[in-house]
Amino acid sequence: MQTLTVSIDKLKKMYETGIIEPDKKVELVEGEIIMMAPIGFRHAKTLERLERKLYEIISKSKKEYIVWSKNPVKISDTNLLYPDIVLFPESIYQNEDIPHIKDAILVIEISDSTLEYDKNTKLPIYAKANVKEVWIVNLKDNLLEKYTNPSGNIFKDIHIHKKEDKVELLGDSFYLSEIL
Repeated sequence: MQTLTVSIDKLKKMYETGIIEPDKKVELVEGEIIMMAPIGFRHAKTLERLERKLYEIISKSKKEYIVWSKNPVKISDTNLLYPDIVLFPESIYQNEDIPHIKDAILVIEISDSTLEYDKNTKLPIYAKANVKEVWIVNLKDNLLEKYTNPSGNIFKDIHIHKKEDKVELLGDSFYLSEIL
């Protein structure tokens, strides 16, 4: 059996020609097209609360960051993911192309029905791309899993935060319960 590997350029053409409908979001994982499931209400509510909290923290930090939400991020020519949120420096707007993961300050995945996919498929891709910090907001267990120190396709350090814990970001902190 032969497998067709798709690049980001081929994927763009598939959208442009209508092979993939414009309102359908797909991720490209090692050249394979993965249809994304729609998000549920709790996922959407957590996303909105987290975005608000990030904007609040960014405004206090006096630094120029972009909260890139539910938008594509280029990992390589055959990997294009749609994290729930990526925190980028504002300088990503200087480039007309899709933002590259190498510029990310923080990647956040909000996981309920996608928990296994996010941990087993996306997390190793982020580690291999040398992403400094990845958060998985685990809605099943009401936890924040913070992954740092990438090495190969794993993260050496994992910190688990419970709902009542304080979480540090950009010199500020908030209680996890504020977003869950």
